[in-house]
Amino acid sequence: MNTFTKATLALLTSSAIATSAFAASGSSDDSAYETYRNSISSVEALSNTLDKHGIQYNAEVNLKGANTFTKKADAYNDKYEELQTVFNAAHFAN
Repeated sequence: MNTFTKATLALLTSSAIATSAFAASGSSDDSAYETYRNSISSVEALSNTLDKHGIQYNAEVNLKGANTFTKKADAYNDKYEELQTVFNAAHFAN
């Protein structure tokens, strides 16, 4: 019985160590996914601002060929810069 208890404790300890190692490293896409979601939120927020000011714009994002979260985030960041330029032109024209 004593051997069984030691084996169980060793198994539980190794499981806990493995679990904490996986939790610390996480998925390789977690960071890229979060960046992608933040980029989408930025475009949506700026689109809402442009709508409230009655400014015409095109908020369509071309994701053709964007097969990773990083590439999708880049596409949304490009659209954000485009929309920011539209906003600046309309806002500072007065």
